[in-house]
Amino acid sequence: NTLKVTKKTKSIKAKNLKTKARTVKPLTISKAKGTVTVKTTSVKLGKKKISVKKFKFNKKGKLTVKKGKYKTGTYKVKVKIIAKGNSNYKPKTISKTVNIKIK
Repeated sequence: NTLKVTKKTKSIKAKNLKTKARTVKPLTISKAKGTVTVKTTSVKLGKKKISVKKFKFNKKGKLTVKKGKYKTGTYKVKVKIIAKGNSNYKPKTISKTVNIKIK
């Protein structure tokens, strides 16, 4: 499979998350063969684990951070990207850690 994934650090303001969910695009997924699945495997702020339900990715690499109260800092979001493949390409899985800064 020719799956390629690039990542960027994105920032969100904490005061904006109090009122509604925000979306950012920290992943660029390209050259995937077959259907793409993106799963959030873990979220950490420092050494503290955060619920993965608050950080949800779609198949195009857009991250939705649910509304709520967040501490400021850099959240390390571990993600698994899976391209299913097709008759010519085998499935491929890539893991990435995305940094999301909440200010």
